Amino acid sequence: MPLFKINNLNYEKNDRIFFKDLNLEIEEGEYVSIIAPNKSGKSMLTKIICAIYPTTDYCILNNILLNKENVLKYIINLGIVTNDIKNPFLLKKVKDELKYSLENLGYNDYKISKIISKTSKFFEIEDLLNKNIDDLTKSEKSKLLIILALIHDPKLLVLDDAFNDMDKNTKLFMLKKLEYLNESGLTILNITSKLDTIYNSDKVYVMDKFKIIDEASLDEILKKDSYLTKIGLEIPYIVDLSLKLMSYEIIDKIYFSIDELENTLWN
Repeated sequence: MPLFKINNLNYEKNDRIFFKDLNLEIEEGEYVSIIAPNKSGKSMLTKIICAIYPTTDYCILNNILLNKENVLKYIINLGIVTNDIKNPFLLKKVKDELKYSLENLGYNDYKISKIISKTSKFFEIEDLLNKNIDDLTKSEKSKLLIILALIHDPKLLVLDDAFNDMDKNTKLFMLKKLEYLNESGLTILNITSKLDTIYNSDKVYVMDKFKIIDEASLDEILKKDSYLTKIGLEIPYIVDLSLKLMSYEIIDKIYFSIDELENTLWN
């Protein structure tokens, strides 16, 4: 049985039908991306999956059916990052924000201290712990949101355009860290309009106008570049270049890093 499943989701709001008979499955340990242009249902789907928008009997996570009776058991298995919440932080300092969710889970001070120490070293934020969140850069705040979503060790991490406000170096750093965590067993669902954030994906779904219209491996999806462009998705320059070089049989795979492509060409 998959770790997460959406079974024939139907969703309407204000007498308008958005999703109809939508299905999705994610196996434990998979890194899945849903790529979709803006205004095609990304954030709405995130909020349905994360129980922000109420639905019943459509989503199953870790054998828990999302409904009114099970909602707390369901969401404890989730880590959530959505980019359209205006004030996502509750407390003033970074360290206090990290402590908050762990305190709510009933952890004692020793365990909380140990988790924060391990987490801050892994994500290299020791220098941010005593800072006020208001003093962080947009990139640092985005990084912190992902860390907060992971600190309670969820079964499934759900990202909704979570990298949009990150600078290039922070984005690459966090994608590498998530790749490591995925290889260590974390299941990840990355819902995004930015194709430069999907290179870790085992499987990619394409969504447009509130419908899943395609599903394939990463390479298979990216080779449909004209089709992706037509629905409003922008192909990253390095991917576009890779596809052109592949057509001339100069390289045999798609690259997301200019440095890696340069090394391949020089060798």
